[in-house]
Amino acid sequence: MASIRQHLEKLASSMLSGKLQILSAPEKSGLAYGIAQVVDNLESLEHMLKSLSTAKQIALDSEGISLGRNGKLCLLSVAPAPAPDAPPEMPAPVFLLDVTSLSTLAFTHKPGQPLPAGRGSRSRSRGAATATSSGSSHPSGLRCLKEMLECPSVTKLFYDVRCDAEALYHQHGVNLKGVVDLQLSEVAYRRYGPVVRRVGYVIGLSKALESYLAPELRERWQATAVDKRLLHETFERDPMYWDRRPLSQEQVRYAADDVLYLHHLHREFSGALTPPILERVALFSQYRVEDSQYDGVPNKDGGSTAAGGRRGSDPTRALAPPGL
Repeated sequence: MASIRQHLEKLASSMLSGKLQILSAPEKSGLAYGIAQVVDNLESLEHMLKSLSTAKQIALDSEGISLGRNGKLCLLSVAPAPAPDAPPEMPAPVFLLDVTSLSTLAFTHKPGQPLPAGRGSRSRSRGAATATSSGSSHPSGLRCLKEMLECPSVTKLFYDVRCDAEALYHQHGVNLKGVVDLQLSEVAYRRYGPVVRRVGYVIGLSKALESYLAPELRERWQATAVDKRLLHETFERDPMYWDRRPLSQEQVRYAADDVLYLHHLHREFSGALTPPILERVALFSQYRVEDSQYDGVPNKDGGSTAAGGRRGSDPTRALAPPGL
């Protein structure tokens, strides 16, 4: 226990100082830059699935090329909720699922399954362990990621789920269930929370973190956050940015940062809203998911979904749903 505590203290110290470095050899720790585990082979995929097998709540975010139904999903950040008795300052575990490297297997592979024909040598070349048909080293009935994402009893936290839902459904056949869109939770918080206000527009994740994180968490986030404005300029210059491998420290920090604090936001909003309002947030979250699965269907939350669109490309996507 002492060694684990020392490791966590060292990690927290490095995050607060903004000097994110490799804490130990990647092949030993599995951590990229001391932040997250990159999941780019079957061995790490099976480890992730095992770690998520008992999770009741996970936070997710996607990165890709023109993210949406017609673009390419390259990376999926996944963070299970911390244990109930975990101290608030303890960093949540984060997995960066490399969809570019794993393709369909990222969503359909179950521990213990043999590889599809023709995929074995490619996966082993990336350091993957060969899957066996017996699956004796894994819990029986362990689900693939697609089944987890489609399970309504597992809460999935997103911040603006629309582009993520488009990419997951149209590119990988994942029909999200159990979604709570925290962008809608934030709208409900302003409308029905401690101080009731008129709300015309949604806000971005960075603004939400600035506004709602506890002071010590906000300080940690500010110390380690990547400058998203500069990174968006990089996207414009290099459209293939999220498809390039290996992942850079900047990419890992950016992708991990978007999910690290979603559980904290969810706890803040849920604690201030009544059960009927939380039910409406869940309902409108599902509306967003359903509308992202079809072309040319007006959004039930008052906006519209443009095929192949990106966050911010459609001004109507900035409107807060009037019926929430």
